[in-house]
Amino acid sequence: MEQPDLPLAEWIVLALVAERPSHGFAVAALTAEGAEIGEFWYISRPMVYRSISRLVERGLITPVGAEESDRGPQRMIYAATRSAKTTVNRWLSEPVTKLFDVRAELTSKLLLLHRRDAGPARLVERQRVVLDEIEESMRAKEHAGNYLTRAIYAWRLEHVRAARRFLDAVDVDATRSAAKTV
Repeated sequence: MEQPDLPLAEWIVLALVAERPSHGFAVAALTAEGAEIGEFWYISRPMVYRSISRLVERGLITPVGAEESDRGPQRMIYAATRSAKTTVNRWLSEPVTKLFDVRAELTSKLLLLHRRDAGPARLVERQRVVLDEIEESMRAKEHAGNYLTRAIYAWRLEHVRAARRFLDAVDVDATRSAAKTV
């Protein structure tokens, strides 16, 4: 299956459903403000349900049953297709290619990997390579142009350095966690 072009909210919903069959209310509880995922990337309940509808339309998830609810109608349970699970695993292992996506997409991938008890080392290593390429591209331009252009590239280079420090922190904490479980 070719990697679908999904917005981040749909990737997160798909990854959560790929963990185990679930209903929209349970996914929305994880992505609510202050919740495990929502603390870092909030997805409103209507957006969760809209994402589920789109994922069903694309054939990535499918209804597999219903669950009685104490409040309101039955809750439809969805499961990810086998190919969607493979697609999610591939997406979770791919670094982001735009510096702008480090804050939302990369941190979401790291949170989702953590939920799966999957170490981040491979993703962190691959992300470092991409950051090196981004930095090299910016360094070639940092002294060109007028004062504003130079200032913008200096700002972007600082973002690269911040992203590297973030990856260093993830790497160190993941190593500590791995050492504690051995």
